[in-house]
Amino acid sequence: VKVAAVGVEGMGYAISINEAEPVIEDLIHQGYVTRPWLGVGLYTVDPFVAAVNNLSVDKGALIVEIVADSPAKIAGLGEGDVIIRFADKEIVSSDDLIQAIHDCQIGQGVEITFVRGKDTKTTWAHLQESPPPWD
Repeated sequence: VKVAAVGVEGMGYAISINEAEPVIEDLIHQGYVTRPWLGVGLYTVDPFVAAVNNLSVDKGALIVEIVADSPAKIAGLGEGDVIIRFADKEIVSSDDLIQAIHDCQIGQGVEITFVRGKDTKTTWAHLQESPPPWD
């Protein structure tokens, strides 16, 4: 992929065939890509976000939305919780959590460590297949 924008002219990006092949197969057979899904809207926690939201941690993935009947809702997660560990991976940003979810399998059970207020808690969730984009 060639990107032409201020500051990135001449840069190229590539992904391996091992990453591209499952996406291509999903698009051919289903018309959309299936991925594991937790069912949350996220924001990256940094020191500023932590201060504005009166959070007790300054890194992680802040849950700003929970989808009804999602794995996150079933696991007891709530808006305002900050995920700091997911499937044995440290989470310092929303991008970390998204990548950790994508590294899992649909139906896989995962341990999630999160902070609610000043308390650190642990729960389990079973990831579901992401809903089709037109739902």
